[in-house]
Amino acid sequence: FFVSFLTAGLFAQGPNFSGTINADGGGDQSYPLTFGFSPDATDGFDDGVDSYAPPAPPPPAFDAALMWGGERYYTQILSGSNDDLVEHEYTVAFAFDSNSLINLSWDNTGWSDLMGSCLLQDAFGGVMINVDMLSATSAVLNNPAFTQLALKVTPLAGSEEPDTHPVTFT
Repeated sequence: FFVSFLTAGLFAQGPNFSGTINADGGGDQSYPLTFGFSPDATDGFDDGVDSYAPPAPPPPAFDAALMWGGERYYTQILSGSNDDLVEHEYTVAFAFDSNSLINLSWDNTGWSDLMGSCLLQDAFGGVMINVDMLSATSAVLNNPAFTQLALKVTPLAGSEEPDTHPVTFT
């Protein structure tokens, strides 16, 4: 019973994790795009947590950014609450370089303990691009018509990154 009480107290905080998608255009420039949830964050800009992305450069220059609430971010952490365990949809915006290639990669180690689902999909609900990020670790975009993808993330209750709050049993 004592262990259950500690566990229940830990999970009451809500989701508290982040994940990063690394986007590169096949050249020297790469953008880490970090998404996630924290009980201490809001769904807007949080100074010291979130990071705005500047406006996209003119074509044909590679660019990548997360979009949330009409704003461009490199890092956008949303409010993590056990009362809001629904799918949250970011937009990932891209601008292709003249080589028409964008490589996406991520380290999904432990993500299935933090998220019920994590998908990258085209605007047609995944008809042409549908990547389960919990099982795949990369994707290649080679069609400049796809300048935006939906990043659909469903957090799990009380999910936290490993070793962020160790629990000791005595």
